[in-house]
Amino acid sequence: MFLKKRADILGVVLAGGRSSRFGSNKALALFQGVSFVERTLKVMDALFDEVVVVTNTPETYQSCHHRIFQDMMPYAGPMGGLVTAFEKTSYDRLLVVACDMPLLDTQGIQGIIAQDDGDAVIPVHDGIAEYLMALYHRDLLPDLKTSLSQEQRSLRKFFSGRPGVSWLPMAGKTWLNVNTREALQDLENVHATD
Repeated sequence: MFLKKRADILGVVLAGGRSSRFGSNKALALFQGVSFVERTLKVMDALFDEVVVVTNTPETYQSCHHRIFQDMMPYAGPMGGLVTAFEKTSYDRLLVVACDMPLLDTQGIQGIIAQDDGDAVIPVHDGIAEYLMALYHRDLLPDLKTSLSQEQRSLRKFFSGRPGVSWLPMAGKTWLNVNTREALQDLENVHATD
C-alpha cells in the first residue's frame, strides 16, 4: 500500500537515554539482524518527509543520513528531547518515537495521526500511556520548558489531568520497547523463523 508522506509533521526518534538496564546503547542492538534505530528510521521514513534523531551522543548516529540534534539539556529525559526538537525546527507538530521499539509499524503511527486534535495524542494499552510513541503540538512548548526549568521531567505527571489530550486505546504490540538483553532474547525467540 502506498503511504503518502506527511510534510506538516516532523518525525522524531529519541535516542538519548543511558540504556543502563541494557548495558550498552540499545539503539544499536540487533533484532533479526537489524539495529533498533535502523528499524525505527525505516518506519518513520515511510511516513514523514523529514525525520530527525535527538540524542546525547550525536557521533554515534552520523552514518544514519538524517539530521541529528544534540539534546539541548543533556540527559533530561524524553521531555528534554521534545523541547530540543521543537526549539531546533519550526514544525508545529512532532510524532515522537523511542529508538527501542523493534515492532514499530506504520499502521500504529497512522492511527495516532488520524486522531490529531488538540495538544497531544497519546496511545494507551493495558492502562499504560505510551508517551514515547505520541503526537505533540508546539502549544505545549512553553509549559514543557517551565517544567524542565523546575526539574519536573516526568511526562506522566506533566500530562496528568491536562486538557487537550486525546488518549488513544491501542491494541497490538507496535508500542513494545526493549529495556534488557533478556527481553530482547525473548523477543527473538518469539519471532524466530523456522
